[in-house]
Amino acid sequence: MEMKEFNKINNKISALGVGTWELSNDREENIKCIKYAVDRGITFIDTAEMYNTEDVVGDAIKGYERAKLFIASKVWPTHFRYDDVIKACEASLKKLGTGYLDLYQLHWPNKSVQIKETMRAMEKLKENGKIKNIGISNFSLGEMKEAQSVMAKYELASNQVEYSIVTRDIEKTGVFEYCLENHIAVIAYSPLSHGKIFKNPELLNDINKIANKYSKSAAQIAISWLLHRENTFPIPKASNTEHMKENIEAEGIKLNKEDLTFLSGLESKYYTEPIANQHKKNEDKVNSYNFKEEKIN
Repeated sequence: MEMKEFNKINNKISALGVGTWELSNDREENIKCIKYAVDRGITFIDTAEMYNTEDVVGDAIKGYERAKLFIASKVWPTHFRYDDVIKACEASLKKLGTGYLDLYQLHWPNKSVQIKETMRAMEKLKENGKIKNIGISNFSLGEMKEAQSVMAKYELASNQVEYSIVTRDIEKTGVFEYCLENHIAVIAYSPLSHGKIFKNPELLNDINKIANKYSKSAAQIAISWLLHRENTFPIPKASNTEHMKENIEAEGIKLNKEDLTFLSGLESKYYTEPIANQHKKNEDKVNSYNFKEEKIN
């Protein structure tokens, strides 16, 4: 498994991560999948308090050397007040069964809470050793710059965004370039565009033109395209070990320049809007987010 420098940390993490949003209802199979990935060199596992999978990840990583893993979670926007951020992090640590998080991320922007207050809590968590890196998710260029500007001691480590062959808004909006220039890692969720690449026969056929050359699947080629992107860490999920095996084997594919160019051109033909766009549209219609309230246990 290829290891890549994540942000400016001293150690490298696996270029491919494991996503845990909307896992199957089979808890034991989910745990088995994550263990399968770790046993094959994946060190990066991403979860969130909203996913309700932190306890699954916690069970999966038992028995492994904690220092060799890179565990990331996220705080939900209803918990962006200072005290709530601290409580949410403590709850996540308890569910994960670990004393610290390698990366703690703000799940979505929340205009109803001053970002300075939220970041003050995040920096306090880092000072106290509860988290090693501060990240954000679904933040626009402006929101990312604002979040960094109010931080007193530390820098943003990452921005987790939707990014795939056919969803490349972060390149057009300047997010990708800014992250690259400022050593902010791009964590790419939904690398298969929520499965939409399989639902468009023409798009699938075009990807398979490349997949067939390498004797790989369309999914593997889509993931490989992201792995070839600088500063990018895709986090596909898997519902079973066969699916996980397929994801992991995408890491070893070396696409030539011609094929990368062909794949990069597919977005102009099959553009797929990121889910964050609809969220942003709703954000502009209200004074505060209508996020689902969740009690911190």
